[in-house]
Parts: sequence; structure tokens; C-alpha cells
Amino acid sequence: MGGLLVLKAMQRLLHSRVDVRGYLHWSLLDNFEWSDGWWPKFGLVAVDHKTMKRSVRPSARWFAGQIKR
Repeated sequence: MGGLLVLKAMQRLLHSRVDVRGYLHWSLLDNFEWSDGWWPKFGLVAVDHKTMKRSVRPSARWFAGQIKR
């Protein structure tokens, strides 16, 4: 859910007319961090590491809608 909070904060900045020039989200998929293992989960797409099933997070859907506008 952290990614969604960041994107909503960016939206508030844009509505306040802050000149946001870009945004880079790390990363598309949840990944393995050498120091923390499979945590934290910050991908736009969640990965169940037992089944390797991927599921799109609400933050990715929200971000896609913003890009379309």
C-alpha cells in the first residue's frame, strides 16, 4: 500500500501546481533484497513467491489511470 500513498502524494502536489517533472517507481515486481529477503514489498505487481503468481496492486491500477489522463 506504500506505493499508492506515494502516488497520491504526487497527485496532491500536481493539484497544487508543483512542477513535477518525472516519477520512477521501483520496481515493477516485488523483488529479493539481499539484506531483507523478500521484504519490503514495493512492486506495482505483487509476486507470491510460493506459487510465483503475479497480481496487479491497486497502486498500479491508479497509476495507469493517471497516465491515461
